[in-house]
Amino acid sequence: MKKITPTNIANYIFGNLKMLGDQLNLLPNHQREQVIYRSKICSDCVSAGACKYCGCSVPGKLYNDDSCNNGERFPAMMNATEWENFKASKNIVIRQ
Repeated sequence: MKKITPTNIANYIFGNLKMLGDQLNLLPNHQREQVIYRSKICSDCVSAGACKYCGCSVPGKLYNDDSCNNGERFPAMMNATEWENFKASKNIVIRQ
């Protein structure tokens, strides 16, 4: 069961606000692509509706800056340059 802590509450609010920003087309493209990538990597969590590592609700969790899995599945949210380098190093192609 997910622990209710100030950090977890803040992460929930932050992730869901960024998700709303995405729905309003306000999210930068490099962040939108990372959310798409995370949703593919974590398809089991998406299907379950919650992250198997931290218990946070999905898809909101996919928008958080921090990685709850210490980079095992995906790293923390990257800036545009870091994301482009990461995609190139992993041969990742995102189709929107």
